[in-house]
Amino acid sequence: MRALKVFFTLTICVLTILYSAEAAIQKNPPKIDNNLEKDSKLMPCIKTLLDDSWMPSGSNLSKSAQGTLTVTNEGETKIFFNVILKTNTGKKGDPPIYLRFVKVAQLDIRKVLEYAKSGDEIYIEQYTIDGSQRTLCAPSSLTVT
Repeated sequence: MRALKVFFTLTICVLTILYSAEAAIQKNPPKIDNNLEKDSKLMPCIKTLLDDSWMPSGSNLSKSAQGTLTVTNEGETKIFFNVILKTNTGKKGDPPIYLRFVKVAQLDIRKVLEYAKSGDEIYIEQYTIDGSQRTLCAPSSLTVT
């Protein structure tokens, strides 16, 4: 009987240690890379399409533009992507604000431009399942005019 009590006590201790280690891992949020400008030296891996018309990276987008934003990657269509709007509040010294649309297959561009001002930047990157996984290419970028 004493051996049985020791066995159960040890089992509970081991399970507690394993559970707390797993809970500690889950508490750490994924790291988000907000330094999108540093990736500008790399070439974009994806092609951004607005109503099936290709928009080269670095091009300008009118605030009144309309259409559906989609992305292709080496002939692969209907892939998921993230859209990030980088906007400044206009106050000197304030950090930029990032508005994110995560894991979309297509997006009405008016939903993004609703929050944009002239000079803001829109970054489009391919969605990856693992948030810590980085691709070796730059996001496609557009400037709101």
